[in-house]
This record gives sequence, structure tokens and C-alpha cells, in this order.
Amino acid sequence: LKYNIVAEAMSRMMYDSVCLGNHEFDDGPEGLAPFLKRMEEANVTVLGTNLDTSKEPLLNRTKLKKSIIYQREKLKIGVMGVVTKETMQIARPGKIEILDEITSIKQEVQNLKEKKVNFYVVISHVGYEMDKKIATQVKEIHLVVGGHTNTFLYTGKSPRTEDRVEGEYPTIVKRSSGKALVVQDYWAGKYLGHLQLEFDKNGNLKNWSGNPILMDNTTAEDNETASVLDSYKEVVDNASKEYIGLTKVKLEASDKVCRIKECNTANLITDAFLAFYADRNTTNNTEDWSDVNAAIVNSGIAKTTVEQGVILRENMMATMPYESTLYVLTMTGLQLTNMFEHGASKFTWFEDPEGAFLQASGIRVAFNFSLPKKCRVIKLDILCAKCKIPKYEPVTLNETYRIVTTSYIANGGDGFTFDESVKKETEGVVDNEVVIEYVRKMSPIKEPEEGRVIMYDNPRPPNSTAGLPIDAIKTTPKPSVTKP
Repeated sequence: LKYNIVAEAMSRMMYDSVCLGNHEFDDGPEGLAPFLKRMEEANVTVLGTNLDTSKEPLLNRTKLKKSIIYQREKLKIGVMGVVTKETMQIARPGKIEILDEITSIKQEVQNLKEKKVNFYVVISHVGYEMDKKIATQVKEIHLVVGGHTNTFLYTGKSPRTEDRVEGEYPTIVKRSSGKALVVQDYWAGKYLGHLQLEFDKNGNLKNWSGNPILMDNTTAEDNETASVLDSYKEVVDNASKEYIGLTKVKLEASDKVCRIKECNTANLITDAFLAFYADRNTTNNTEDWSDVNAAIVNSGIAKTTVEQGVILRENMMATMPYESTLYVLTMTGLQLTNMFEHGASKFTWFEDPEGAFLQASGIRVAFNFSLPKKCRVIKLDILCAKCKIPKYEPVTLNETYRIVTTSYIANGGDGFTFDESVKKETEGVVDNEVVIEYVRKMSPIKEPEEGRVIMYDNPRPPNSTAGLPIDAIKTTPKPSVTKP
């Protein structure tokens, strides 16, 4: 249903043009190609200003434009669309090359100048900070309509106390050649961006106004669109309202929590993965309690918090929307340590923390952030598998371990790489189905935070909005990774 529903809805909402986001690449070119075809059928122009698809045969018959021009009276509007180049590491672009955003925009601006364009717009999925860089460094740009960081820009008091305002709408970027406007409107369709631009008789931007509109019950449904989507509604509703279980605790999945510290939703997910393989232990040695040691996920796997109470399938699908398959990786302790080093190297307290930061079950890890990148793991303990009683032991760098993870990580998502010595096995089991069955079995859920991930010498800066409490800052202990 994925792209069919999206394309149908976007067509009815009268989108003229859009850019791709990194998640459009999660299913690889084989998933992107039918989506682009469906968007073309829906008469929605998809812009790929910084995409080179020439080496990807699956996209040979798709129409991706670098830009499009709209004529509005005397105004000739050139619109471009860019996706974050981080998609090369955090998704599965295949042979599609994602080029530098600013360089690509500058090149396309020159092409649009030849066509007498006099107002330049960028639709982006690169994040708020990069949006502002584009507005600053490309002097021709007048407006950036952004996404990716789900930044809530709003002028005045937030309509909802839980929706924290992170800047004015629009954000005004000043430069020597004038001003540019940057807008974002949070995420998941909770708000509708609303920006009105006023031009003088010569086509120059004169004034602007607007604010995101909260899409609550004061906004009436569009009957025609609702009617079209009804054909999908029964199937989706029946599945989404299925009772899964109960949770006695809040299952936290905020990007600004799970991507910078241990969070109990990631604990639940990894516990489910580890239990799935341990419960069906296929090892030939009956004295081994499990044929896997641990489970690891990127923190970006968890998207939506589940509040205390009933858990429905729709809650689980919102929390884990990507439907990866489970893999078992057989690797050395050194390779395992390098995975955690890579995740820690992407850590940031500031806007758009990356999802590469790892969460785990069957592992306890400690980092010292005063040390250089790739040298920050100072403690890494893992559950024994070939044992009658599971217990944590220091990781030995030349020992072999079996780790459950997702196809996303196994196939290079978030920049994780594995050499040929790492054995990869999969049976095609879908990750969120494993977690759903685990919740059924373990309900009511009481998942805690329990010190699986510890960080030292990494105090939160005063101007950070991320969620680690000050009392979690500790002093540096002595290293305990066992050398071969």
C-alpha cells in the first residue's frame, strides 16, 4: 500500500512538485522506481536536483527533473529539489549517486538563469541547518521549503505545549545580496505549512506572512479525498486497530532522546530480537542457552513514542515503520567494537542527531567522549552464548560473536560497513512482527532503562535541546575491553 496511498493522497492535495526524502531510498532502487512511476501517474513532479541516476538501470524509465518552472503573471518561478547526501550512508540508494546539495543547486540556478527565471525556490530534505546554509551560500535563492529534521518553526506561542518552537516562521536569512526565507512545519502532517508572499508590480518580493496551521478537529475533512481513501480504509483500519498488549510504562522513541542515550523502546526492540533467536535456539549443543550473543539496532529504528496503556498494531507500526528483516552477523570482537565506535562517531548534542548511535540487548557499553573518534569505547561487555547461565563477559577482540541486527544495518545503512569475513544470515523475518509477538507474550510491558549505554565526559551543552539529564554525567572509569 505504501506508495499507492501516498501518491493518491498527494494528487488529491494538489501538490505541484516535491523532492525525495532519505526514506524513499530505504527499499533501494527497486522500491523507489515504482514509487516514482506512481507519482508520475498522479501528475506530481518529483525533483532531484542533486541526484545522478545514470548508472542505476532500474530508474531508466522514470522521470526525475532537476527543476521545473512555473509562470505566475510576471513572475517566472524556478523550483529545485534536493535530498540530503547523507542518504548514501543512511539508506540504500544502490547505484544512484547523491551529490553535494549546494554545488548542485548553484549549477541548476545557472541553467534557470538562461531561461529568465526571477524567483528561485528550493524544496529540500536536508535539515534546518543546511537549509539556512543554502539560503546563505546561494545568493539567488529566495525561499527554502525544508524537511528532514522535523523542525517546528512558528511565530508566536506554540498551539500545543508539547510542540516546541525552534525558530520563527519563516526564518529570515540575511546576506549581502538581500534576504531569503526558510520554512519547515514539523512532521507527520500535524501542521500544514502556510506562507503567503506579496510581490510588487515588477515581481520583487515585497512582504510575507503566515504560520503553520494545526490540523486538529477544527479543520474539516475534504469529502472527495476522504472518499478516495475509503477504498484503503477498511483494510488499514482493521489491521491498525488490532489489540497487541498493554504497557505500564511510557515507551520513549523521540529522536532527541533515543539518538543520544539509552531509551527503553530500543531496549524493548532489541530484547525482542534476542529472545526470538534464543527461544528457537538451533545450536547443536543442548548446553548452550542461545546461538546468538546479543542484538543491536541503530537508534533511528524507533520513531514514535507509545504512551502508557493499550498497545494497538497502529502504535507498533508507527514506532517501527520501516519493516527491515532480521540478520545474524558472525563477527569478531574487534569488528563488533568498531560498530560501536562508528555509531559514537556520529554523536551530536545538536540539531538532527543521527540514527547511527547504537542500542543493544545482551551488551553493556561505555564511551569516553574526551577521547578521539574511533577510540571512545572503554568498556564493552556481552552475554555469553555457549554457557548454561547467561552472564556478561568483556568482549575479546579476536573472539567470535553472533549478533542479531536488521537488514538496514547489515546492508550498509547509517554508514555501517562489513568486510567479507563477516558472515551474514537471514531467513527474511520482519523486525516489527517479531516485536509485536514479543509484546503479546510479555504484556504488560515494563521495559526499563538499565544502564546498557553509559557515556562519560560528554556533558550536554547549555544550548542543546537533547534530552540527557545532567545527573547522568559521570566521571571517567578505567578501560576494561580485553585485548587479545
